[in-house]
Amino acid sequence: MVSGNQIGALLADWMLSQRRAVGTLSPEHYLVKTLVTSEMIRRIGEGYGVKTCGNLLVGFKWIGGLIAEQGADKFLLGLEESHGYLVGGHVRDKDAAVAAMLLAELAAALKSEGQTLHQKLEALYWQFGYHGEHLFAQTMRGSEGMQRMKTVMAAFRQRPPERLAGLSVSCVRDYQSQTTTTAGGSPQPLDGPKGDMVILDLSAEGNYIAVRPSGTESKVKFYMFTFQPAELIANLDDTRDERSERLEGLERDLLEFVEST
Repeated sequence: MVSGNQIGALLADWMLSQRRAVGTLSPEHYLVKTLVTSEMIRRIGEGYGVKTCGNLLVGFKWIGGLIAEQGADKFLLGLEESHGYLVGGHVRDKDAAVAAMLLAELAAALKSEGQTLHQKLEALYWQFGYHGEHLFAQTMRGSEGMQRMKTVMAAFRQRPPERLAGLSVSCVRDYQSQTTTTAGGSPQPLDGPKGDMVILDLSAEGNYIAVRPSGTESKVKFYMFTFQPAELIANLDDTRDERSERLEGLERDLLEFVEST
């Protein structure tokens, strides 16, 4: 399987490489993603010299709104991890038809070179670093489910875990109170949109967890992100296994924390 984040990375690199090849790419062009979409998108954009607007809450309406603010003429690609993609300024919502055509175009080009989508993704990891992501949800059942969701979210805000999967929690970003708090420090203003979400930054670069309640069901969602810089990858298979173990550890510790609240 190829995840929504991985498809997004493949599409971003494909679009940027094709535009650069024909000379229609400039520093004014931009990509758009949400806060719970892989930072691999940003790193790919930086590699091509374009900016990424990624300080957005979950929901494609925020991507459409940003395009309206920034202008559609320099917009390249908008995406979110839940398999939502938009290319061009003709619509302001997910456009699966265009995304499917672009991915088919990429797959055909790779096949002509004797490559697969998976091999291309691995090449991107070698270039931009290995990014591993995982999403899981904890359902709050029964008539008390909604209150339980609020209790869990309050726990992450008021007494967040100090360590997860062997890594210390270095910073807590609370998008509801609009504050960011480093370990042992006092709350400082947060530059970000207002919403019911908490992000826990871990001590290892690029490793973090976003926690938010579902907008339609009584469940709390956990978006986990791991990262290994390209220069620190000696063997990609080993790195993938190590990051998979970290994701498993993060899920285990997060579930333990939720159960203790």
